[in-house]
Amino acid sequence: MYKVTNKKFDKLITNIKNYFNDSSNTTLFNKRNVIKLIEFDDNKYVIKSFKIPHIINKIVYKFFRDSKAKRSYVNSLKLESLDINTPKPIGYIEFGSLFLFKDSYYVSEFFDYDFEIRDIFNDKNFKNRNEILEEFVKFTYDLHQKGVYHIDYSPGNVIIKQINDKFEFSIIDVNRMKFCEFDLDLRMKNFSKMTFDKDDNKYMIKIYSKLINIDYKILKEKLDFYLVEQKKYLDRKKRIKKLK
Repeated sequence: MYKVTNKKFDKLITNIKNYFNDSSNTTLFNKRNVIKLIEFDDNKYVIKSFKIPHIINKIVYKFFRDSKAKRSYVNSLKLESLDINTPKPIGYIEFGSLFLFKDSYYVSEFFDYDFEIRDIFNDKNFKNRNEILEEFVKFTYDLHQKGVYHIDYSPGNVIIKQINDKFEFSIIDVNRMKFCEFDLDLRMKNFSKMTFDKDDNKYMIKIYSKLINIDYKILKEKLDFYLVEQKKYLDRKKRIKKLK
């Protein structure tokens, strides 16, 4: 099964494995999933190949749950409709047998960004740092106001393009996403995945409190709670990896 935003991409999607395996491709990411940069009709696109799931999920994705590729595509279209930046979706395709799901691919336009929000958090001397952090808070607030809960809202999944003296924010890796009402807890839980730096969090929450018109101390108390929970979660992941 496959879908594309425009029929001109049928050739690309239906021959996805040939394009993906072409030796002239540039590999952008190669861990759990593999992301490659390709050229098609003189334009650049990104293909994301999702890891083949274990046997249980092969059944789950076949009959009960949308694949990660399909969710990436559907969520990207939804983000576009909400005027939220994400690399423009092109299409997705799924492979499998009559009873088992096998693998899937998602294609988007290549977005030539300048840096990630992670670079800002890691460099206290980054040019225009405070301005970028302020714009990042406004971007996050806009997501929350529009009901966009990016479950993997992490420093590597917010990319930034500088256009003259403006900064354009986009989100990537959008297959795990919910569209829902936000209370204060969910807002701060979402924020807690970005940084543990006390000064940066203090600066950003002060900006956020003015946007939402909620007392800074209330937000800070909630954020501190979810930062502790996030730290526990990351520590558990590290312990599990060591046991493998």
